[in-house]
Amino acid sequence: MTQSLNNSGIFPSGDRVVVLPDEIKETTEESAIYIPDSVREKHMHAQSTGVLVAVGPDAWSHSVEVVERLIDGQWKVIEKRSKGYSEPFAQIGDRVAFAKYGGLQVEGEDGINYRILNDEDITAKVSEGVSFTELKSRKPVGAPIAYPSDR
Repeated sequence: MTQSLNNSGIFPSGDRVVVLPDEIKETTEESAIYIPDSVREKHMHAQSTGVLVAVGPDAWSHSVEVVERLIDGQWKVIEKRSKGYSEPFAQIGDRVAFAKYGGLQVEGEDGINYRILNDEDITAKVSEGVSFTELKSRKPVGAPIAYPSDR
């Protein structure tokens, strides 16, 4: 796979992938309420969506896991399990979802924070309109209270 979006200097091995987490904006979109840096930083560390920028050579590949047990003094194969994927799940440039706090956070040589994850930690491809952050401005609840005129 091409590494064209990868300006991080991080090149994953094996079944690892590199994701650039989505950035949390300084203000909410609805009402432009300022989000303090401490809150924004906390949500950035917990961010669960981003852009796939690099893929290791064994990511999303099929493998067989062999389960052996010691029986009567000899190791015997008792089960073979298929593990992995039948085809690549996501391509470089796709927006993906992953577990909050998953993977290893690393600062790339470009000064941007990336996540190095196992391919299995990618849980979905997501479109641009999907949001996983709780940072939204509150909406008014109900209409203003109408008091009886006899008060």
